[in-house]
Formats: sequence, structure tokens, C-alpha cells
Amino acid sequence: MFKIEKLDLCRGSHRTGSIAVDWESITKTLGFPPNGSASADGKVIDCWMFRCDKCDCAIWDYKGSHLYDQYSTFGPPSVFRHLFGDRYTHEALGD
Repeated sequence: MFKIEKLDLCRGSHRTGSIAVDWESITKTLGFPPNGSASADGKVIDCWMFRCDKCDCAIWDYKGSHLYDQYSTFGPPSVFRHLFGDRYTHEALGD
């Protein structure tokens, strides 16, 4: 079982995948609401930063993607597949 720990900062995050899921499902799965607020440039509205399976991870919307239940992810595919199943797509693999 993966332990999820909320983080205040996730260093070096960049898009490594995506999930097709709504805000409520992310919040329920992680056990906390977004802990990152809107970016200064308005491109990101919500961001969840957390540690899971000893790895820093993040989930965020980008340029209104939340309106279509699409979120970017940073972290190991194994973590996101465990948390979100087939709703997760790994960027490099396209699966």
C-alpha cells in the first residue's frame, strides 16, 4: 500500500504524464484538497504536491485543462497507475 504525504513544495516538477479525472476524485484519492494556489501567470489554478512511495509527485491543471477533467502529473508511473489506474497516461509511453 502506498503512503501519501502532503508536501509544501515539489522541486523540479515537469509533465511526465496525465490523468483524466475530476477535481473531487483527485482530492478524495490523495486525502487533501489542492495545496498549491493559482500561478501568477494564471496558467495553473490548482496543484497537489505530495510524496508517495518515497517519491515527490505533483498533479496540476494547465491553461483550463480542469474544465475538461484533464490534469498533468509529475512522478513515477507506478504511483499514478496505482492511484488512478487506466485513467493515467505516461507521457513517454503514450499509454
